[in-house]
Amino acid sequence: MEVLTGSDYLGMLVNGAVYLKRSAKMIDDLNVFPVPDGDTGSNMSSTYMNGIKEVYNLENPSILELSKKFSKGLLIGARGNSGVILSQIFAGLTPIDNKKMDEADLYSINEALYQARLNAYKAVLTPVEGTILTVVKDAAKAVYNNFSSIKSVEELFDIYLKEAEESLKRTTDILPVLKGTSLVDSGAAGYVEILKGMSAYLKGEVHSLSEITTSKSSHQDQSLNFLDFDFYELNKYGYCTEFTIRLNPNLDFDKEKFTKRIEVYGTSIVVVDDKDILKVHIHTKTPGEIFTLAQEYGALCAVKAENMAIQTEENSSLAAQNFKTKKEINEKEKQLNGIVAVVNGKGLKEIFEDLGVNEVIDGGQTMNPSTGDFVEAIKKVNAEHVYVIPNNKNVYLSAKSAKALINDKHVVVVPAFTIPEGYASLLSFDSSETPEENMNEMEAKIHSIESGEVTYAIRDSVSSGIEIKKGDFISILDGEIVNSFKSRIESVEDLLKAMIKTESVSLTVFFGKDVDNEERKIIEEYIGNNFSLEFGLFDGGQEVYSYIIEVE
Repeated sequence: MEVLTGSDYLGMLVNGAVYLKRSAKMIDDLNVFPVPDGDTGSNMSSTYMNGIKEVYNLENPSILELSKKFSKGLLIGARGNSGVILSQIFAGLTPIDNKKMDEADLYSINEALYQARLNAYKAVLTPVEGTILTVVKDAAKAVYNNFSSIKSVEELFDIYLKEAEESLKRTTDILPVLKGTSLVDSGAAGYVEILKGMSAYLKGEVHSLSEITTSKSSHQDQSLNFLDFDFYELNKYGYCTEFTIRLNPNLDFDKEKFTKRIEVYGTSIVVVDDKDILKVHIHTKTPGEIFTLAQEYGALCAVKAENMAIQTEENSSLAAQNFKTKKEINEKEKQLNGIVAVVNGKGLKEIFEDLGVNEVIDGGQTMNPSTGDFVEAIKKVNAEHVYVIPNNKNVYLSAKSAKALINDKHVVVVPAFTIPEGYASLLSFDSSETPEENMNEMEAKIHSIESGEVTYAIRDSVSSGIEIKKGDFISILDGEIVNSFKSRIESVEDLLKAMIKTESVSLTVFFGKDVDNEERKIIEEYIGNNFSLEFGLFDGGQEVYSYIIEVE
């Protein structure tokens, strides 16, 4: 084919979703660190599926409409750094020549691939070669260098995919942390899987989303279906939504098509067509989107959206009243400053709320919140200035993306990449100071502390010359693995000795949910007997990391 139509591009995108979902577990396992937080595959797949949700029911779309809706869906659903970069790549793939709205010719595709390359590099503060960035760059360059001889979309894409696969292989030698391993960059691997699926479509291999909702693949979580994976992954409740539409008499209403349009937004769907009146019931996380869609068919007569999470609480009436009261107070008393933070663990959430956090987003390692999660949390905070504390390097880009989508508030994203950094930054926060003054002091505080974690190894590995066996306990200092032990207590003690210096003045330890009272007493006695500094021990209740340690 000499041009790419919107319908064909949609088929390519769906094929890409199938290939990526099937490979998500394999991509997760490419994490170079043998710790239980490899989530690149699940992040990219969740991000990608949010884009598919936006375009899946489009009929005969123009390629421009399809590209814009898909890239917007990716951005809102972007999870982790890999998800944000992926969203920017596809934003660049929107055809540059807006006059060609129905289809894209070879020239437009070539230009779009170049723009995708630029967008990818702009998405990160410090671009690193040997990653998905390099793959996007190399593949686009290969098309550009051979463009004069390319005669079809299929040929163009073959060149792009072939170079992407070769570039992926080279990431092992380019990225320093991968040298000496048999691994390739996980984000780049995810992108190549998408390209494989898209290429397969052009060769006549057409897939449907049902294949990743009902088929049993060894590379996917069998408990997830399309709806679960799409937007109920972290929220099993949503809103019980009901509404009535007085149908527009000038429309030729098709109940089956209407039902198909709304089925990707939720579950428990009931649609009753009674002449000129349509009654709908659906459980959805996004009732606003359903109402907007419904208005295309006529006038809304009655609407209801009840939060099912509140309904399921033991004392639902009291919970609902508390929520209403809190909301009314928040609307009446706009604050100067508000704070949003990403935290996992009951104890850590309470600690961060005590330090002034207004909205806590449940997440962190293995549970990266999306751009949309950040946007929602920021909107809930009724303040002129909203500080966002990611507490994780892999969610920082999602927070920055959310900032760009907020127009009615001043959003400040604090560069806190660990729980200790976020905790320390909050201790230096002063609500009477300007955002500029606060940022200076918070960043200075972050640079004055060291962060440590203890977790377990999920596979045999070698990192920085340290031999690690599956099941060993790993001590991590400022993001680098520094030792490995068979005993968790030995790992904690070794990490404390590495972190605490003569000039250190304070120590804070957050215990994970798997640390019992006996082990806590052992660690407390070890600290008291071996170090002369102020220390505080807290029950963080966090997953993955048995110990999170801050030393100042």
